[in-house]
Amino acid sequence: MIAAGELTPIGRRLFRRAPARLAEFVGQQFLGRCQTLASILAILWASSALAIRPSSWTPPTRVVLSRQLLFTCVDAVPVVLRFGAAVGILMIVQVALWIDALGITTDVIIPLLWRVIVRELGPLLACLVVIGRSGVAISTELATMVVSGEVEVLDAQGIDPMTCLVMPRILSVTLSVFCLAILMATTMIVTGYLISWSMGAVRISWSEFLDDILRQFNSLDLVFFFSKTIVAGAFAGAICCLDGVSVRGTMTDVPRVSSRSAIRALTAVFAVSAVLSILIYGRLLVFQIG
Repeated sequence: MIAAGELTPIGRRLFRRAPARLAEFVGQQFLGRCQTLASILAILWASSALAIRPSSWTPPTRVVLSRQLLFTCVDAVPVVLRFGAAVGILMIVQVALWIDALGITTDVIIPLLWRVIVRELGPLLACLVVIGRSGVAISTELATMVVSGEVEVLDAQGIDPMTCLVMPRILSVTLSVFCLAILMATTMIVTGYLISWSMGAVRISWSEFLDDILRQFNSLDLVFFFSKTIVAGAFAGAICCLDGVSVRGTMTDVPRVSSRSAIRALTAVFAVSAVLSILIYGRLLVFQIG
């Protein structure tokens, strides 16, 4: 390392200012993240208030919601089925390896698979599908409307863009994540059983397999599933809409905003999943909290 005394006068001044500049950079990043979180929470609160207000559900708003649900949820069913089947096969291959390597039985594996699928994989994979298919499309569509002046035209006509454009899209993303997560988890379980039964890894009937799963079901599974689908889906939808309506510039900025919104939505989904796991379990890694 170079000592401070070996530097030039300008170098020494920069060396002394480095800690202050680092602290300033960290502080700016922290304040920026706090501001972003406040914006996301504000748009979620406004969307919730509009969603429960009957006067908000005008015919154009209902049309936007129905079309968005069709694209985000219904059209994504084949993708979810293929995705869930592939992941179910991968998981059952790993289960077969665990059974052979560790000498454990299906009585030990089935509860683990159920909790991993319902509490983690199902909601997470559903969020990934929705963000990849619809999140980028939502931010692109809204950014294009802002740049081309369509949002200003709606506002000039007395149509609230928040009510007509943002709220139904956030609601549709949230509902789609919840419904697709149920379908994803079901597909993974059914595919996993069929493949494992054909491979001989599971030697019990489907009714016995289903009974074992139902016996493992408890209220904590519902807490995990509802929280990680509703909260994560709402955050993903809010981020995509917020980035779309916040675009400033020309049409060439739309792809950049779309790719950024996808990364931010994925980051938020993982962060929300981690925070919810810590809050529900009360445990950070192996350390008990509280």
